Amino acid sequence: MAKVIVIISLVLFVTGCWEYRNTPSNHQIIRICNHSDMDIYFRRGNCEGGIFDNYDISVTPQVYKVYAYTCKNAYSPSFEVDIEYSGCLEPRISYVFFDAKILETIPFDTVFKYNMMLGSKIFTKEQLDSLDWTITYP
Repeated sequence: MAKVIVIISLVLFVTGCWEYRNTPSNHQIIRICNHSDMDIYFRRGNCEGGIFDNYDISVTPQVYKVYAYTCKNAYSPSFEVDIEYSGCLEPRISYVFFDAKILETIPFDTVFKYNMMLGSKIFTKEQLDSLDWTITYP
């Protein structure tokens, strides 16, 4: 019984100490910086830099909202894997940006239907490496 308690305690300690970090071969953090004077939302886009589903990101602003002149981290176990297995013809990743005022006042079904985004950016791994894994809007 004591061994079980020790093993469970060890597992809880190790998983509780998990922290995302970037290494040269595995990036788990992409920094999204908003250099505009308005609040924005961001999220991953499809291969062409468009909205790929109608999940309403405004319901979780703590994850997707970036206030004016601030930065926020996006997390993944491995962005390299995300890029490699993105389903795109060429390995890449895209992010789309939305005006927070629009996203917080108009139903996301409408935003999705009319493609009401501020813009998008598409990156290869090499481009992200050159940008130190920081994406800026605009």
